[in-house]
Amino acid sequence: MLNLILLLSFAAVIGYLAQVTGLCMVRGVHDWVRGRKLRLIAILGGGFWVYLYLPFLSQNSTIPIGYELHWSFLLGGLIFGLGAVVNGACSISTASRLSSGDLQMIFTMMGWLGGWLLLDFTGIQFQHTELTSYNESLTWIIVLCLILGSVWVYVKQSKSWNIWSGIMLVGILAGAIFLLQPAWSPSDFVKDLGLAILRKNPQILPAVDRIAILMVMLLGMSIGAWRYRRFKWLAPNLRGIIKHFSSGILMGLGAAISLGGNDFQLLMALPAQSLSGILAIAGIIIGIRLGIFLNARHIFVKEIRGST
Repeated sequence: MLNLILLLSFAAVIGYLAQVTGLCMVRGVHDWVRGRKLRLIAILGGGFWVYLYLPFLSQNSTIPIGYELHWSFLLGGLIFGLGAVVNGACSISTASRLSSGDLQMIFTMMGWLGGWLLLDFTGIQFQHTELTSYNESLTWIIVLCLILGSVWVYVKQSKSWNIWSGIMLVGILAGAIFLLQPAWSPSDFVKDLGLAILRKNPQILPAVDRIAILMVMLLGMSIGAWRYRRFKWLAPNLRGIIKHFSSGILMGLGAAISLGGNDFQLLMALPAQSLSGILAIAGIIIGIRLGIFLNARHIFVKEIRGST
């Protein structure tokens, strides 16, 4: 019972912080294009805060699973990134926008589920090799860099400290949730839901605690939206339905190919020192950057500025 209370409390805070800090890969890459790199750096480093828990874990404790290099992760990341630009939001920020009253995001999520199912329907499979260990020395080098980076931001970039510290806290709490419920991420939720539907196997359906984590996280996002007056009902129209459903299919397909969306890659694959995770994140950034380049003066500029 205590574990569940902790899980739900952490999820609520993560949802709130994701809303108020603008935790979004699309927005991070857009800031980078405009010469502001701090948000993207904070997002890329967020998952590594899980290393703070390593001294307290036993040898039998669960650690994130990584995979060896495979070109499919780059392809999946690229497809996901392009879809995120069309959608105007990545995995977490799609939920943030839905929690802010943007009902069009419902169709993104439906498309995301459809994308997962589409890959399974085609019968295309990729052979992936799991990593069985990680470099412990590297973990402490990364922790030291995170701490020194935090001090530097606090001293030299004080105006950006709220963004950095908010995303840092998301990473710390996400790491704690992972240790209690490894399959908590929205990407894993959608994947298991899709597999349960496709295979007609209710045993694969996400457990009650995972559903509760997702619901409480959405509640935290809604509270953040109300707190900062971002909540505004936005009813879907035909153009929006087509746009967000199709972008969701791209995001779901890309996530299926790379075994997870950007939330999974950032919070689990990278901390596992997964070479494939690095490829997937590189693909996502390239896909987002390419999408911005292709249509910087049309739909995407408005969507990116409006993303949270």
